[in-house]
Amino acid sequence: MLEEIKVKMIKRNGELKQFSNTWITDISSMALKIVQENIDKSMQCNLSWNEERGFEIVDRGCTHSVDIVSRSSSCRAWQLRGLPCPHGVATFHHKEYEPINFVDTCYHKDTYHNTYAHFIQSMNHMKMWPTSNNPTVKPPKVRKLPERPHKIRRKKADESRKAGKLSKCGTQGHSKRSCPTRDQPGASQSAGTSYQAQVFV
Repeated sequence: MLEEIKVKMIKRNGELKQFSNTWITDISSMALKIVQENIDKSMQCNLSWNEERGFEIVDRGCTHSVDIVSRSSSCRAWQLRGLPCPHGVATFHHKEYEPINFVDTCYHKDTYHNTYAHFIQSMNHMKMWPTSNNPTVKPPKVRKLPERPHKIRRKKADESRKAGKLSKCGTQGHSKRSCPTRDQPGASQSAGTSYQAQVFV
């Protein structure tokens, strides 16, 4: 099973590293898609600037404050994702900035390549490995785990067990299901009558 996992990880790392060749820009395709959606949403925002670094954005009746220097917005979407929110994109349009330049570095192609820069090295079959002189690793001993104590004491093999008589046949040593007179017609009535007579006598 370990060999199958190793082969699967080798293929997966190679496929993910080749995936970056399909990117149009230095930003990942998923991040670029989200930025484009936020650009479309920013068209519905109204902006007010305090002539320094603070912006006030009115979006569908809600007012949000944006600081492009600290890359923060009161909606907190910019801080959580690392991608400019629609309110931040609206400030970029006002300042004529490119929204892609404000994307966090974790979405850059260089960061993606560094993530998959380490490869899983190939190795020979286990039969070709050199023999080790170290002691064989054995599994740990199985120990009984603690459990809830029993309510009824376990009796020993030579200890007598209490057994009552059956009202059906009046004998001991078996249960109602294993009674020899179970399938005999009329036997239960005669045995029950004799048993009752013994009790009352």
